[in-house]
Amino acid sequence: MDELISIITTSYNYADYISETIESVINQTYKNWELIVIDDASSDNSVEIIDRYAKNDSRIKLIINNKNLGLAKSIQKALNYTNGNWIAFLESDDIFTPDSLEEKVKAISIGADIIYTDVEPFQDEVEVQKCYKYLSDVKKLFIKTDKSGFIDNFKNTITKVNIIPTFSVVMLRKNLLESCDYNSISKASLDYYLWAQLSSYKIYYINKKLTKWRMHKNSYINTYKFSWFKNYKFYISLYYQTIKNKPFYIRYLLLLNYMRTRIIYLKINRSGIKLNIGNNKFIFEKSFNKEKI
Repeated sequence: MDELISIITTSYNYADYISETIESVINQTYKNWELIVIDDASSDNSVEIIDRYAKNDSRIKLIINNKNLGLAKSIQKALNYTNGNWIAFLESDDIFTPDSLEEKVKAISIGADIIYTDVEPFQDEVEVQKCYKYLSDVKKLFIKTDKSGFIDNFKNTITKVNIIPTFSVVMLRKNLLESCDYNSISKASLDYYLWAQLSSYKIYYINKKLTKWRMHKNSYINTYKFSWFKNYKFYISLYYQTIKNKPFYIRYLLLLNYMRTRIIYLKINRSGIKLNIGNNKFIFEKSFNKEKI
């Protein structure tokens, strides 16, 4: 298969990392790609670095925003410059392994609509350890597999946790992205919001670490902090995306029930009772034995 893969990289003040990112694309074993780097009005010398690569390789295109548009608008703008039917993401501080695109392209022939891979976090040791624990928990509790394959329960899982760790592990059909709503309540969780909208499609997981995910305190996701209530509204918006095609009365009842469960959670089993109100603002727990619930 010789499918053209359009890679979108949004860049903002990552001059320290962007060269490694671009080099990792140039070094791909799969060669039929184009790299669209959209710089979101950086104030460092990112543009100069990207422009040097663009002048030396016709597959690399530099798009410059005259003012800062943010991640959502930058991605939508970048889509207009892509020529492939498949879009891969690579954030401007992350790195593809040399076989990243080659392995993803293989999954196209299996019938996947969205493809994502395992990831290798690196750099800040504290952040890396936190990430490893998160990834381990996600695999045990939600993916429940150490093999590549389709994720059958993705639609139910997405309302609980984002099992796709970062934009940089994803490749998907371009027409799916073009159909999405980008008005996420949480700017830092735009990817999560997009995947919720696409949760009915065939999602294939590759159990290989094909992206190196740079962990550092200045990363995009760490720049946004939200109150509990805003976070609550975000999860409601996620859930709505997974049920919006159902009849109105069913959608209404499901949404009301989900809103309740996000505020009041009651668990009763042989071990005991646990009541959670307002995202751990108040917890009542009664054990029937010495084991914790």
